[in-house]
Amino acid sequence: MQLLVGLTTSDLSSLRHKSVQISSAANIFAQFVPADKPTAPSTAAKFSPGNPCVISAAGNELHLPNGQRSTLAVELSSRSPFQVDSLKRNGKRPEYRGNLLVFPDGDRVRIVLLTDLETYIEGVLQSEIPATYELEAIKAQAVTARTYGLHPRINHADDLCNVCDSYLCCQYFAGRDAISPKQKQAIAETKGQIVTYESKPILALFSSSAGGHTEDYDNCFSDPITGAFPPPPLPYLKGVAEGELPAGYTADGVTEVAMRELFNEASPQTYDGWASQFKWSVSISADLLESHIHHTVETMLAQKEQAAFITPPASKTFGHIKSFKVERRGVAGTAIELSVETSTGAWKFEKELVIRSIFKIPELKLARLRSGRILFDHHYGNLGFLSSLQVRGLGFGHGVGLQQTGAEGMARKGKTYKEITAHYFKGTEISTV
Repeated sequence: MQLLVGLTTSDLSSLRHKSVQISSAANIFAQFVPADKPTAPSTAAKFSPGNPCVISAAGNELHLPNGQRSTLAVELSSRSPFQVDSLKRNGKRPEYRGNLLVFPDGDRVRIVLLTDLETYIEGVLQSEIPATYELEAIKAQAVTARTYGLHPRINHADDLCNVCDSYLCCQYFAGRDAISPKQKQAIAETKGQIVTYESKPILALFSSSAGGHTEDYDNCFSDPITGAFPPPPLPYLKGVAEGELPAGYTADGVTEVAMRELFNEASPQTYDGWASQFKWSVSISADLLESHIHHTVETMLAQKEQAAFITPPASKTFGHIKSFKVERRGVAGTAIELSVETSTGAWKFEKELVIRSIFKIPELKLARLRSGRILFDHHYGNLGFLSSLQVRGLGFGHGVGLQQTGAEGMARKGKTYKEITAHYFKGTEISTV
């Protein structure tokens, strides 16, 4: 089965590139094809090894280094893997197996990898889960990743691909690299297998660690089509407990007291309690908060996707920070609504990724908080002003669906990959495509 994978820029933020430089250890053959018919070539060109193929665009027309120009897409093939010299993945230039399609997009180009599904899963496993994990945990990840590749959350039809390679949008695919024997075995033993609900592929979300309890889908994500929050719930993406939890964890939600009790446990009796990602803490001085949060929120308000989840006070200004308070939580304790009290009024933030993102502090190497399952401890000076904020958190990532450290914990206890996927995706079964 073939898959079209959209390659994003080096910062993983866009599918539109200024240009692309491609090389290979073998000849690169280029064929111009209609964008909607990538199997109908028209004109051919050849680029020899050591002679990189650089493609740019202007006026919705592709420019090749041999002087050829075309409003059609170009399909590149080679007997050896491609190296995309103009990109960086994990600090190096990525390699890809398959054919590359380059499309004109105004004065930019789009790069799409045409590869088979199992090769794509190799790249995802290398990027997303440690090779040291138990085989059954890696098999659960393989089935989950394969399902997501066929049914991503965002419809990329307008991007001329099925799925993109960015973890900011889909799942991380960093290209061709050395794959461990265990990862290769996991792919081979689950070949073609996906997770289905009522005979259809599910939205197979996953994250690193849920911190003792996974979260409901509709407590974290907005509707991918309408942007509405919360979206309609998905019956197979319901939060599940990862073991023995404090009494305050119930089917209706969790108390802050229970979250603190779990955070303070020395040896949590959960599938993921063994992991370093289980809990974390960061101390932020009031000076750092004051110097960054105003600008960060201003930037977020300029972005349509994030601005919809930010409600400013009547003053419309961000005054001196007084306190942070989680107003609503999900079943795992994920912050759904946060209020920030300032000297000019209270700001309201909704949705866990938006809430995590307001804490962008470069000096602390924080792009965002590690998760939305957070607790706040305020420290005030003698004059009553905020001096520092301690943020304590459980888990790493959104915490919806399969969590990798929990899957590893289950595998260590002898659970099979089918039992693991059934635990995280309720009411589902394994099917073959």
